[in-house]
Amino acid sequence: MKITKLPMSRWLDYKNLYMESIANSPQAFLWTKEEIGSKEDSEWQGRIKNMFFAITGDEKLVGMAGFYCEEKKKLAHIANIVRVYVSPECRGKGIGKQLLLTVIEDIKSKPEIKKLQLGVIATQNAAYNLYKSVGFKKIGEQKMAISVDDEFYDKYLLEMILNED
Repeated sequence: MKITKLPMSRWLDYKNLYMESIANSPQAFLWTKEEIGSKEDSEWQGRIKNMFFAITGDEKLVGMAGFYCEEKKKLAHIANIVRVYVSPECRGKGIGKQLLLTVIEDIKSKPEIKKLQLGVIATQNAAYNLYKSVGFKKIGEQKMAISVDDEFYDKYLLEMILNED
């Protein structure tokens, strides 16, 4: 198992893994299958640049994690952790933690980033515990943050301060 970025040419593999993530955990991701289907290829190609992937020896994608930085000048010191996912058959092997630590190290190489933030659905205990284990702190909770098939889910808000200078 290796953790790495992908070349732009593998953007469709990324899209397919994201489709899998929504099928397995629809409450954990903001897009629906229909919304993903309507995204332009160029959007997927643009999103792949800040993503890391867990790849098996036969080049199959089994996990991902990424980030995006805020574009507004007053928020430019913040990076958002997104799309953290490990295929069900590979869970419990530390892959999610490896992915997350790789993303955090990559972000730390950007001195302008001072804070990381993310949201996790309150019912996803394994994900919540993973985030806490690498240093994220819960700072709040949003009630009814996500709606999937008329069922509402609360979301925890977490952050990690990298550098307060």
